[in-house]
Amino acid sequence: MNKKHILSFRAVWFIERKAYGMRKKKMDIKKMTDIALSLLVLMGAVGLAWIGLTGSKDIAAMTAPYDGAADTTFEAIPASAKVIVIDPGHGGSDGGAVGSKTGAVEAELNLKVAKLLADELTKLGFYVVMTRTDENALGDTKAEDMTRRKEIMQLENVDLVVSVHMNKFRDRTVSGPMVFYMKGSSEGKALADCVIKCLCDAIGRQPRPSNPEDLFVLRVPAVPSILVECGFLSNADDEMKLISEEYQRLLARGVAEGIASYIARTINGDSE
Repeated sequence: MNKKHILSFRAVWFIERKAYGMRKKKMDIKKMTDIALSLLVLMGAVGLAWIGLTGSKDIAAMTAPYDGAADTTFEAIPASAKVIVIDPGHGGSDGGAVGSKTGAVEAELNLKVAKLLADELTKLGFYVVMTRTDENALGDTKAEDMTRRKEIMQLENVDLVVSVHMNKFRDRTVSGPMVFYMKGSSEGKALADCVIKCLCDAIGRQPRPSNPEDLFVLRVPAVPSILVECGFLSNADDEMKLISEEYQRLLARGVAEGIASYIARTINGDSE
């Protein structure tokens, strides 16, 4: 499928906007253009300075970020770009797990972490496509919703897929993030290993292994894919952390760093 079709599946590209203290929908075209140009100059300067100081490969320099000029132009995507699909699990009438103490709904938390992850990845110079960007599902039925997600995950030139979820278990003492990969996939395992390590480091938790599984969001993509369970809504301590924006940012940063590590070591052939 050609990348010109991205918008037909409601895929949205994110650039860092919060520094400007305003939501995009409230901007006029002139402000959007001025901000986009400023960001490009700033990110380009930072990337060049980093390369000059270190003399090593810089992912941001090899994957030019989306220019943010308009949400309706995606023709000029560099062939060298690294494109990552972020899939916030659930949505619409399918809220997913519910917090035992606060009643926090998984679908809402998934979306918050996914958007923060999109921001982190964009800062690193990656192109980001999200399967959903609001509280709604992608279809009127679960089957239609999953079909639309599949179409996005199988877009041409996508490099990685990351599905964001919250966990729940009958044993309420179980806590902490988990990362799953498609069983039998060596590339999926390599990605999952990088992400769980960086994720545990980011939140100051003892490392835990990644986990093989056979799930729709892992099986459908033709590229390495992982499902990140950010924590357990059935665990009181995890639940209070997961509703905190500060903790959500740590999770997003950890996942982004894990993805960057995987791409640097695996796709670009760098040593660890």
